[in-house]
Amino acid sequence: MLRKVIAAVSIASLVFGSSLSSIAAADNPVPAFDDLKNHWSKNEVEYLVQKGIVDGVIQNGQPVILPEQSITRAEYIKLLVSARQAKLNEAAGSSFQDVASSHWALKYIEAAKANGWTDGYEDGTFKPDSKISRAEIAVLMVRSYNLRMQEGNPVVFEDTAGHWANHYVNIAASNKIVEGDTVNGKRFFYPEKAATRAEGMAMLTRYLKTTETGAKDPKKETPAPAPSPTPAPGTSGTTSGGSSGSDSSSGSDSDSTPSPNPKPNPGPEDKQKISLGPEDIKHTIGKGQPVEGTDELNNKIALVGLDLSSFSGSLSDILVDLVKPNTVFGQLSVPGLTGPVIEFSTSGKTFASGTLTFNVSGLSNKQSLAAAYYNETTKRFEFLPTAYNADQGTLSFTTTHNSKYVLIDKKSWEQTFRAHLSTVVDGTYKPYIDFAFIIDSSGSMRDTDPKNLRKTAVTSLVYGLKYNAASPLKTETVTVAQSVYEEEKGYYFEYPTVTNQVYSLSDRAAIIDFDTEARTYATFSAHSSTVTGAVYHIDSDGGTNIFAGVREAVRLYDTYGDNGQRKIALLLTDGQNNFATTPDDLNVLKEAFEKGITIITMGLSKDADISLLKQIAEYTGGMYFQVQTAEDLEAYFKSALENSYHEDKDKDGLDDFYEKTAGMMLENGMLIRTSTDPLTGKDTDGDGFTDLEEMGEPVDMVITADMMPEGSALVGQTVKVFKNFKSLPIDKNDVPKP
Repeated sequence: MLRKVIAAVSIASLVFGSSLSSIAAADNPVPAFDDLKNHWSKNEVEYLVQKGIVDGVIQNGQPVILPEQSITRAEYIKLLVSARQAKLNEAAGSSFQDVASSHWALKYIEAAKANGWTDGYEDGTFKPDSKISRAEIAVLMVRSYNLRMQEGNPVVFEDTAGHWANHYVNIAASNKIVEGDTVNGKRFFYPEKAATRAEGMAMLTRYLKTTETGAKDPKKETPAPAPSPTPAPGTSGTTSGGSSGSDSSSGSDSDSTPSPNPKPNPGPEDKQKISLGPEDIKHTIGKGQPVEGTDELNNKIALVGLDLSSFSGSLSDILVDLVKPNTVFGQLSVPGLTGPVIEFSTSGKTFASGTLTFNVSGLSNKQSLAAAYYNETTKRFEFLPTAYNADQGTLSFTTTHNSKYVLIDKKSWEQTFRAHLSTVVDGTYKPYIDFAFIIDSSGSMRDTDPKNLRKTAVTSLVYGLKYNAASPLKTETVTVAQSVYEEEKGYYFEYPTVTNQVYSLSDRAAIIDFDTEARTYATFSAHSSTVTGAVYHIDSDGGTNIFAGVREAVRLYDTYGDNGQRKIALLLTDGQNNFATTPDDLNVLKEAFEKGITIITMGLSKDADISLLKQIAEYTGGMYFQVQTAEDLEAYFKSALENSYHEDKDKDGLDDFYEKTAGMMLENGMLIRTSTDPLTGKDTDGDGFTDLEEMGEPVDMVITADMMPEGSALVGQTVKVFKNFKSLPIDKNDVPKP
């Protein structure tokens, strides 16, 4: 389900029962519960009874706990709110459509929501009387106590990888709150299993015992400095970029010495401004470590500034965690997402505005990044005002609420939408394509492709280009390379023009050779033999200047491209770019994107510049292919070519281009790609439901301004999206509900 894949963006809430009392005393007598005598949870439950958090119920005149009875969501919230001693107010109304004003747990549910522990489900419900799962309890424990991953206590469960709550379950396990079961030497958590009253109480007890005198509380290991109402001398104190707070650029400002915490529960008159620099962040939020993280491609960012105005809490209430995107979004991808997901929470404590500043100096696309958060009401990413400080290499954004935030490359985001434009020519897809083959001819190709199989692969594709034999013939003029030998000059190239009779409706191909420099051996032509003759001029000599090839392709499309055709370039290289990537190089990708050029990249051998090739493909809406040997080239080229067309070979109702190449886009911009052969891919995950049944019918949607970075030219365009998505067609455990 989509909710479960992205529920970590704002997790649904949890609870315990009306039979449980709030905290009454620090040390209460423990009655003899008849149903706890030989129960595994006896010690854990009696601990809560002694603390006055639980008192059990009376059955047949005897006190009982009913440890094996399931817990409802409302019941567990009451248990947790009582343990946290959260302030209870008589609720003026309910925040959830299915929690009536007369519901016994209303004030507990509202207290949990006010503290930022729960937001309910995406449809506005809370389901207070539904059973709570083990995963949900783990999530609520992590969120309510602001728990972080504890190094040195790794626990790997066999059944939580890819689960929507995996990240939270791992944190709970590292804090020894959950243990799971061991079966045949492997650990299992059973995340979707309905939790029992005993399990819910045991998780709470395990954490509370760590906070007792002499035990180690991970939130209290490092003293926190007291922020001043005004910035320390020598700092900017601004919220628009760069470091702020009591830290100099070198991190050695003497004004950053830790001092006692601010008042833990300040009243309205105590609301304050918080300004933290890198060292403050390290010694407070980071608990002695920098607050930093990476995505799956090792794009790294670090929190270097945090400013809160009119903040009603203390430093211990602030949590900023940076987690890998796949732990949050699972198998869904966010186009252009760069760096980790930013989890920001103030534990429900209010503030007027907050500015987070990150060091992004190591990111190649830092100047095109924008911050966004997922709005669970509209189910869309919303872009925030974002400031990039080139001098300090920092990026800042301002928010007014707790949420999960992401940094998105604006151009990649736009290109994804561009790839899904559904009305291109008279309401139909452009049926034919201008292909530009950008082929590496550097000296290293003598070793990685000694048989020149890249030439064979390109030749095979060129002879397979599509055309409409019923369309009228036309005369085309093509510029091609011609090798000439003269006594005085030796071998050199001349570039004569040739004319051919070709079908007017046809794919075309062009050949670009690059090494230290780039050159075009054939401009776009629908005449196969003309193009293949140019292919064999490709040699193996010189360096590797990848962007020279890209730049030449953009020029070629400008000069010889046909705007009535789609533009797809296939770039092949075997090595590292010998030339440092410059802002001008990134600008040429921007130019390619804006001109509708999609670049599919291929790395031949493990030594290829994989990171750069992925960046080029993602930036322009293409795909990256890893090719192990030259013998595999023809198959990969063929796959890339076939998946460039808008077809439905398996007749499953889904366009093959979106299933495999561009991705199937949900209305919030997230992508799902299947990986099966579209010839036989009606049911990719083999769960008995076709891909169409799981994805729903694709529909047209008009792009609105709130879906795009400011100033986008795509606003008002129509794209093909999957608004009726039910379940993942690539996960047999995720099937559509009736």
